[in-house]
Amino acid sequence: MANIRKRTGKNGDISYQIRVFKGKDPNTGKNLKDYVKTWSPPENMSESKADKEAQKVAALFEQECRDGIVADNKQSLTKYAEYVIGLKERSGVKRRTVELYTSMMNRINPHLGHMKIGEIRPQHLNRFYEILSGEGQHLRSGGKLSSKSILEYHRLLSTIFTTAEKEMLIPFNPASRATPPKQEKKAVNYFQLEDIIKIRECLQLEPLKWQVMINLLIVTGCRRGEVMGLE
Repeated sequence: MANIRKRTGKNGDISYQIRVFKGKDPNTGKNLKDYVKTWSPPENMSESKADKEAQKVAALFEQECRDGIVADNKQSLTKYAEYVIGLKERSGVKRRTVELYTSMMNRINPHLGHMKIGEIRPQHLNRFYEILSGEGQHLRSGGKLSSKSILEYHRLLSTIFTTAEKEMLIPFNPASRATPPKQEKKAVNYFQLEDIIKIRECLQLEPLKWQVMINLLIVTGCRRGEVMGLE
């Protein structure tokens, strides 16, 4: 059973030191260093309620120790993200995708990178998404990032935490409980029938290769890059 020690600081702040027995060294028979966690209640929480909450925190911490998810969850997000991106690269993910992930971490790290992966909660991610939606975040225009761009950061963070959850470093994926912005639906802008007729009439005056290319775009709906890649 976890041992809870209540401590009061010089300024009256209360914290709880939680210790969980780790066991004995099989070779020497000596006690191993205990698992230790310090928990501080929110400022407005009453002392009696904090005592009860500390019991819950201790029970969860003890379970995490038994499940083996405490030992390595003190890695920083920056360090663990490097490991996950390396895994993706070795598994055959495209080089451009790896470069994109690395570039995105440059924006994530100043806000979340210093935090331990075991301490990041959904509210931390929600605060990060709120920052991204503010003015000055778009590097080119100086305006806000679109909801689509913010969702890309959310997906990367979700990928990182999904890996940590699979490796039993954290009990749950905080990104799955966060609230990213919904992607804005934009009105579809497409050619009308009369536009298509006019385009095909004009094509008659162009070289054959342009006629083939434009007609392929019209008929198949492929992207320009896909059509350009055809041989």
